[in-house]
Amino acid sequence: MQSSGADRVRRLLTAAAGALLAALMALVLIVGFRLATRIRANVALLQRASLLETYPSALSQQLTALRERLGTLEYTGGVHQELADSVAGFDRNLAALERRPGVDRPVLRAAGRLWKAYTPVLAPVLAYSGEPYSDTDFGSSLSVSGKIYYTQVRRAELFAQSSAPALHRRLAALSAALQQRTSSAASRLRLLLSVGVLAVLLLGAAAAYLQLARSRGERAARAAEEQTRDILHTVREGLFLLDADYRIGTVWSQALTHLFGREDFAGLSFEELLRDKVSPATLVTATKYIKLLWGERAHENLMKSINPLGQLEVVLDNGRGGKETHYLQFNFHRVVGPQGVKHVLCTVADITSNVMLARELHEAQESAHSQIDMMVSMLHSDPLQVGGFLDTAAAGLKHVNAILKEPARSHAEFSRKLTGLSRELHSIKGEASALNLMSIAQRVHHLEDMVEELKGKSELTGNDFLPVVLKLDELLAHLRAVREVILRLSTLKDGTPSPEGTLSSPILRLRERASGAEELAATLQGLARKLAEDHGKPFTLSLEGLEAVPAAYLPTVKDCLIQMLRNAAVHGIEPDAVRRAGSKSVTGLVRVQFRRLESGCELVFEDDGAGLSPETLKEAAVRKQLLTAEQAAELDNRSALALIFKPGFSTRAEVSMDAGRGTGMDVVAKAVYALGGRIGVSTHPGRFTRFKIALPAPSQTAVA
Repeated sequence: MQSSGADRVRRLLTAAAGALLAALMALVLIVGFRLATRIRANVALLQRASLLETYPSALSQQLTALRERLGTLEYTGGVHQELADSVAGFDRNLAALERRPGVDRPVLRAAGRLWKAYTPVLAPVLAYSGEPYSDTDFGSSLSVSGKIYYTQVRRAELFAQSSAPALHRRLAALSAALQQRTSSAASRLRLLLSVGVLAVLLLGAAAAYLQLARSRGERAARAAEEQTRDILHTVREGLFLLDADYRIGTVWSQALTHLFGREDFAGLSFEELLRDKVSPATLVTATKYIKLLWGERAHENLMKSINPLGQLEVVLDNGRGGKETHYLQFNFHRVVGPQGVKHVLCTVADITSNVMLARELHEAQESAHSQIDMMVSMLHSDPLQVGGFLDTAAAGLKHVNAILKEPARSHAEFSRKLTGLSRELHSIKGEASALNLMSIAQRVHHLEDMVEELKGKSELTGNDFLPVVLKLDELLAHLRAVREVILRLSTLKDGTPSPEGTLSSPILRLRERASGAEELAATLQGLARKLAEDHGKPFTLSLEGLEAVPAAYLPTVKDCLIQMLRNAAVHGIEPDAVRRAGSKSVTGLVRVQFRRLESGCELVFEDDGAGLSPETLKEAAVRKQLLTAEQAAELDNRSALALIFKPGFSTRAEVSMDAGRGTGMDVVAKAVYALGGRIGVSTHPGRFTRFKIALPAPSQTAVA
């Protein structure tokens, strides 16, 4: 009774310590969250203020660069645009600071007055849209408007140089005030966390002490009652002792009979207990482990961590003439006496239901995570674009299914099937990534992995494609779920009920309000932002003439531009350090231009990145075993550039969501050729890569 009362006291003390610890942690978290929120807001303001500090010198530099370019009769459009972006950026960030509370208002108003003085001198420069140069028989010179423009730029430059120090001081003072506020809040947060950690440590030490005392009491109770038959008949776990010869003692729990379907355990060796239940390899490992437990120097906690019988799969008779698979968990405890290890106490529990429940829980968690990811991406996606993508993806997967059904016997026929599957899946994944539908893109990426694994096999049969078929069915089911979600979201946004299982009037009405060119532009700009963020390479995407793309060409143009945009982000645009070293703007530029000509249509895709090196392309072709070293050496530069359109070619050694499979430009070329067009590439290493796609007039092409 005394032992039982002491246990109750220890449990009450442990529960009280736990409750106090939880309350303290909740208090620290609540107060800490409020302080962290305040710090986050201050940091955001500080970032804007720090960004504003860079603008005065940047404006001076841009005006100087603009004047110098006018003086040397160079192209001024890029610098002019950068100047306009800087002015707009200063206005935007200054306005954002004015709207936020907690900013030093007098300093901010003083900075605003200084900035307003810039407007009269910058406005004429920014408003200029004429042609600054005129061409004569004696060469180029400044035009009349160009000379006025030059004077305005020079005036703005001088004003900016004289006004920049004062404006910078005001902005620096603003940043210093915000930094002081942030530092003060951070100090309070650190103090709070320190106090909380100290209190948690103290409470944790108290709880650990109570837990340790409780454990000692329990071990003492087990040692005193280890051979009590009444307990052994009631416990649900199998209990028995192993002696130094690894044989079971004369006392064991009744549960052992139900677990192993026998009653003659006394004197039975541990090896005989498991011989017919596990594989020979597992039996050997378990026997060696039991022997290790008798070593004097064996560290018991370490031994527990390497227990090979923590989850043992066994096949037992079900009592009806059949067999059932169960999972048993063995735990071992050494019973140590004055002379060393006396016995090893073995406990056996049937954890079959736990294992099954864990599996079900894991599957449910995976499904829940997938649903959450899908919902999040849907909330940030345009229902019109997603609806169009789902239609395109459904058609593409029908084609994939048709490819899988094609009969094949030879290795060459199987290889053609795999190539067709790669192209279709790559196109679907590209558009899914462009719309940030990562739950779909990742599933398609996994399908691509399976196809690539099949490509590596020397011999293929139809059975090898069964996993691909199953994974394709899962993808189709996921697409149906996505369609259902987007239908519900579009219905909620439009406010009109949607017929079950149809593309619904809300999306149809959205399609009536948006052109294919607008949808394509939105898709490409969204993909550009995502690629720039994923790869840490800021770049600007310029789109011209997409409204001139014929409706029959829109799907092909979209697929081509998505792939080329991904290639530009991965292979073309260089990291910041490389661009600075090459005297380039940190922000890259990707330009897309579509125009109609008398002979048809022309699509130009250009990036100002690293360009293509013929030697690098040759080395990659040899590494991918597409060419021998001798064949590569014989290629001229033009033939080397054509390697990028070869199936399986890629300069990247590893595969990612955006590159590495060697499928992208092959897909682009095939799509262009299918329309009767041509594609060409030109490059200047370190400067640019330009693709020109010539397409016939739509009337000259048979559209399916």
